[in-house]
Amino acid sequence: VLFTFCLEIAVAVHEGMPFNLTFVGLLLSEFVLSFLIGLALGKLLIWLLASEIAHSVKMAAVLISGYLIYLLHDFLYAVSLEYLGHSINVEPLMVCIIASFYVTNYSEYRAEFLRIIEGVGPYVYVTFFVLAGASVSLPILGQIVGITAMLFVVRLVSLMIGAQVGGRLAGDPPEFNRIAWMPYVTQAGVGLGLATVVAGTFPEWGQEFATIVISVIIVNQIVGPPFFKWAINIVGEGHTRADIHEFDGVRDAIIFGLETQSVALAKQLQENGWIVKIATRSTDFDESEYPDVDIHKINDHTLETLTQLEAQNAEAIVTMLTDDENYSLAETIYEHVGTKDVIVRLNNRFNFNKFHELGALIVDPSTAIVSLLDHFVRSPQAASLLLGMEANQDSMDITVLNPDMHGLRLRNLRLPSDILVLSLKRRGNQIITHGYTRLRRGDVLTLVGSRESLQQVALKFEPI
Repeated sequence: VLFTFCLEIAVAVHEGMPFNLTFVGLLLSEFVLSFLIGLALGKLLIWLLASEIAHSVKMAAVLISGYLIYLLHDFLYAVSLEYLGHSINVEPLMVCIIASFYVTNYSEYRAEFLRIIEGVGPYVYVTFFVLAGASVSLPILGQIVGITAMLFVVRLVSLMIGAQVGGRLAGDPPEFNRIAWMPYVTQAGVGLGLATVVAGTFPEWGQEFATIVISVIIVNQIVGPPFFKWAINIVGEGHTRADIHEFDGVRDAIIFGLETQSVALAKQLQENGWIVKIATRSTDFDESEYPDVDIHKINDHTLETLTQLEAQNAEAIVTMLTDDENYSLAETIYEHVGTKDVIVRLNNRFNFNKFHELGALIVDPSTAIVSLLDHFVRSPQAASLLLGMEANQDSMDITVLNPDMHGLRLRNLRLPSDILVLSLKRRGNQIITHGYTRLRRGDVLTLVGSRESLQQVALKFEPI
């Protein structure tokens, strides 16, 4: 709105109109006209979205309706200038913003409208930014380096002052006020759009103006994202993943939560050569009831507690608590510990996605039994084999640590005849294996076979 107001004043001054009540009345009438046309366009879009025409036709209709607003702007400008002696400007950007605001907030077609915008967006962006770049004059660009630098610095200082003043008025902490300007350095689409509007409205000097503005925007676009990322990391919202530690040759696991399932899991892992700890905040239990299980009493689920439990050395961590407690642990492990495998027992399927974003392996009890039965029905032999239900059969993940194995093809491993290679994971990516797949140090092989053969194979991959 402010841009439209300034643009109309600039047009009036450019055309030599006096600044009087007539001018103010004309300016207000243009605002009202833009608002009414935007409202009408919004109603038209709602009618289009409500119709039963094909989705692709709706996409085309939305694009055409936006383009027609620009044609309407040119038509009104030419007719009013010819018959009234002064121009009537309907700002297309303002009209489209009002229309989309009306559709989004006052209709039931917001989701479909956004889907259409997202669908056509990439094509519009490509065209728009190509045209914006093509409008930059290289001869002019070489002459305005100083002006570009000055405007960039002025804008940066203005953002800093605004962040300090606004932050203090809002009562924000001083440490946030000092960096609050950083996320606002980046600019692109809106600024470029407004620059092109000015260039089209004032052809005499518009190209020079647009070149200056676009050059400043390019600098902001290059400098802005690193500032934004820096600010996010300073306030602790970066949520970057900690480095995954290398396998130290000992298979450790930590299970959070003391119950019958966690105890059974710990005993089964111990039978397969794992060193297991159970961590619990509960005090209402008798340790003598669990003589073969290493139970640790903890006060909280903080990073300090994880460090005391030596979580940084664990190959796997299993959380069997509430979803809130599970997520707090999974997030801390993701950001600060770097354990390779975090297994979460889910309580509410609604929380599936947020655990998945942290790279956790999720077990949903509500669907696990059905999935297990499905595998037994469709492939009982494979399911029994993978679950270790066949006599003396088991599965094992083995990390390639022996440097002599680096570069060796799978076909040349000379594995026991009862060993089957199921998968290979490299740097977190699953690789489809065949006989000519070459091993790399740090690869994780999933093998199935007899327990004796698996132990023999595991020795081959250990460091010398």
